[in-house]
Amino acid sequence: MAGGKAIGCGIAALTVVPLGAVVAMTMLVAGIAEDEEAAQLERASCTVSEDAGAKPGALQAVPNGWGPLVEAAAKEAGLPASVVAAQLNQESGWNENATSPVGAQGVAQFMPATWAAYGNGGDPFSAKDAIPAYGRYMAALKEEVQSIAGGDANLLVQLTLAAYNAGPGAVQQYKGIPPYQETEKYVSAILDSAQSGFSMDCKAPTGGKPWDGDLGDGEWTVPLPGGVFTSGYGKRNVIGLPAWAQDHVGVDISTPGAGYGNGGPVVAPTDLRITGFNDKDGCVIAKEDGDDPDFGFAFCHLNAYSVKVGDKLKRGDIIGAEGNKADLGSVPTHLHFEIYTPEAPDVTYPYEGFNIDPEPILKEKGAWPAS
Repeated sequence: MAGGKAIGCGIAALTVVPLGAVVAMTMLVAGIAEDEEAAQLERASCTVSEDAGAKPGALQAVPNGWGPLVEAAAKEAGLPASVVAAQLNQESGWNENATSPVGAQGVAQFMPATWAAYGNGGDPFSAKDAIPAYGRYMAALKEEVQSIAGGDANLLVQLTLAAYNAGPGAVQQYKGIPPYQETEKYVSAILDSAQSGFSMDCKAPTGGKPWDGDLGDGEWTVPLPGGVFTSGYGKRNVIGLPAWAQDHVGVDISTPGAGYGNGGPVVAPTDLRITGFNDKDGCVIAKEDGDDPDFGFAFCHLNAYSVKVGDKLKRGDIIGAEGNKADLGSVPTHLHFEIYTPEAPDVTYPYEGFNIDPEPILKEKGAWPAS
């Protein structure tokens, strides 16, 4: 085993052991070592980013029945399944037909030259070919940076992700994560979403966790801290959307530069209680928590939730992760935010007839995002 220490050499010198027993013992020790390494790597996805909320049953979030492909690729790469799922989601939003301006292709965003080396003659636009190829490629990257990690499973996960983004040569040059803002942000984003959206063994928080950034000085806070206003309430004409989606019943807020990957934390703008979900659009449904008849809310297109029905949240508690989950196919990452009149029922969605324009309310409450 590379990098390992010889164990029991003195005993071996004094004792004659049958060859079959040596082979059996070697296989047993190797199996134990592999199991322990896998366990260490899976724990790494729970410890490298302690600020993110977690949701058990990670691979239930993998779409299109691709969970077994993700698990197999994770085993091939020697990485946590949660990290593999989060990286594929970050790269393409699970879109088999995704392309990039620089020529990356498919769900794993392979460049043509890399695909020629690892694709084994398959189709980069087919998940059943691309996800296994991703596993082979990440295994090769991991091997190139393994010595730099020095046996630290957490660091090894981070370095392998950094090698994917910046190249193994950059990791070797800096003997760690290269000091590139893009690479540092890439590694952090994947590890955060691995825990909040895809982790299998981390414990879920109760009622969300507080966001540790600036909540502003308004009565409410912006539901997507750091986000900017991108689309308003009412009629619009967005190329590629169906006619029904052109009648916009909320406002859109987006994290700059999120693209089609995971965005920032979505937080409670005020005290509220969670009343339901609409999973096909990634929506968390809530009511303002108070003594008087209160507004209703929907926080939509989330890639992950960190709340459950009945949770009571305080202003700034995390609801989930901004994303691009939608019944519209692939959409850029953003938060679609709706407000309803107090008469709206708790869990019916969509709330047709109860929608009101969030913009004047958010402005009045001091929670309007930057434009």
